[in-house]
Parts: sequence; structure tokens; C-alpha cells
Amino acid sequence: MRVVNAVVRRILMSPLHDLLSRFVVLLVITGRRSGRAYTIPVRYAENGDVLTVVSRRGRTWWWNLEGGAALTVVLRGRSHPAHGSATTDPAAVRAALTELGQPVVRSLAEGVAISMVVGPADPRVTPTGRWGRWFRAVTLGELAGFAVPAVVAAFLAGSGSPLLQALALIAAGAVEGLVLGLAQAYALRTVLSWVPTLAWAGATSCGAAIAWAAGAVPATVGDRVALGVAGLCAMGVLQWRVLAVRSPGSAWWIAATAGAWALALGVFAAVATPLWHEGQPVWLIALIGLLGGAAMAVTVAALTGLAFVRLVAGSEREHQARAHAA
Repeated sequence: MRVVNAVVRRILMSPLHDLLSRFVVLLVITGRRSGRAYTIPVRYAENGDVLTVVSRRGRTWWWNLEGGAALTVVLRGRSHPAHGSATTDPAAVRAALTELGQPVVRSLAEGVAISMVVGPADPRVTPTGRWGRWFRAVTLGELAGFAVPAVVAAFLAGSGSPLLQALALIAAGAVEGLVLGLAQAYALRTVLSWVPTLAWAGATSCGAAIAWAAGAVPATVGDRVALGVAGLCAMGVLQWRVLAVRSPGSAWWIAATAGAWALALGVFAAVATPLWHEGQPVWLIALIGLLGGAAMAVTVAALTGLAFVRLVAGSEREHQARAHAA
């Protein structure tokens, strides 16, 4: 449970908080006797500026809120000052459980209802070094994600079933896209918090799967060109559909990402192809694939980073225009 709570806390305090923050809030409470700060993730219900949570009575953190106490609430990635109080009154606990939509089981019905009045969020700090943030996140995300198809391809090298190879690589490519999408969302949401993490990661995963499928389908030279174009554009098209909800003028993202991937794949081929030879051991094939993947990751991160900076600048101009018109 400690490991799970630690992971939940890291997510809720990161740009990817929207994976959980619709249901879970962080409470930062100072112990009355120890003076230590405790960070507790809990499920919550929201009604205006009032948050309600329920805890089992056997836990001790809520004791610090008896009679009322100041605390900090991390809600949807923003820190808020708050004032909370706790009660063990059965009627209040049942009402809180109803508000949370939780069943009134005995362990909770005999628990504690905590109510918090939340103040305005602390001022948001505008992050700097946008290209560098994107470059680091996407390089690591693509390198980690590409390790999956690189290892799968190495193990399947020489397999007698082309269909099995194709299906396995498409599935591995979808995992690669998911990891890359989460890394991109981490950088993207630091400045465009309206981009939903799951939608972005899902679009990136589907785009990667389509790209791998386009490369795996047997085709003539003419058809191969069409499939290559479709594969290069798939990720950008699906990501643009996520962006277009709030940034309709961002269709150029498709061409920018397709061009970046075309160059990155060329770099991969230039690095890996001369090193591959028939009959190499699996570990060496995987290592060569990872080496080429690292070169590809750096290239695509650097080039799409330029597009990311332009995207953010355009979004800021649109926001300023709307604010001026209002």
C-alpha cells in the first residue's frame, strides 16, 4: 500500500495529474505533536469550495483535523490553502458517503467524515525552457518505448510465421506509442493543461500501431509509398484531433510531426542498417536496435520540440486574443 500511495502522490503532483485528480485529492497535513508534514491521497467529493472525504476511524492522520485545522490541498495539480474539520457523527459520515457515491459498509459507516473549505490556488509559475523540457521527456519516452519493439523484433528474428511477427510488432508498437504519448503529455501539459493525458496517450498509441502496421503489410513499391505516407501521418492526425478541440488552427502539427518522423527513421536506418548482419545473436540484434532507437529518439525529440514551441506560442496568442475581445 505504501508503494501504491507513493506512486499516486507522484502522479497527482505531476503534469499527468488528470489521470487521477478527478477522483483523488492530496491532503498535506502538519502533525500537531510531531510537526511533520503528512501527504495523504484520498477520494473526494466537491461542492463549490467545499471538499468532503471519509476515512476509516482506525487511521490516525485525521486526528490532526479534530476541532479544525489549516492544511494544504493539492487539487487538480494546484496547491490550495484550506481549513478542515473532522467528525465521527454517524449521520455526518453517512451523508458524506452518499456524497462520495460509496456504499455504506460498516468499516466506513463507523468512520470519520472530513470537510474542508478550500481557498484560491497558489499562483501558477510559468515554466521556462520549453524546448528543453520537451526534448528531455520525448527522448527518454521514445527510447523507453522503442525498447519494446526492438526486443520483440530481436526475439522474433528468423521466426517462420510472418503473421505472428507482424501482429507482435504492431502490439509492441502500440506500447511504444503509449509510453511516448505519456512522455509527450508530461511536457505538453506543463503549459497546455487542457490537453487530456489519456486522450493524447491513446492517440499516440493508435498512431504508432498504424505506423507499424503500415510497415508490416506486404505491398508493391507503389503501394508502399502510400502506406509509408499514411504511417508517417497517422500519429500527427490523431494527435491533432485532440489539439483541435481548443486549438483549431493547429493542423500544421500533422505535417510537422510527419516530417520529423521521416527524418528520424532515416537516421535510424543510417545508424542501424550497416551494423545488422545475418545470424547475429539476439542480444546483439536488440542492442543494435536500441542504438538506432536512441539516435531516432534524439532526432524526433529535437524536431518535434520546435513544433511544440510553436504550438504553445500559438495557443498563448489565441488565449490573449480571446481575453482582449472579452
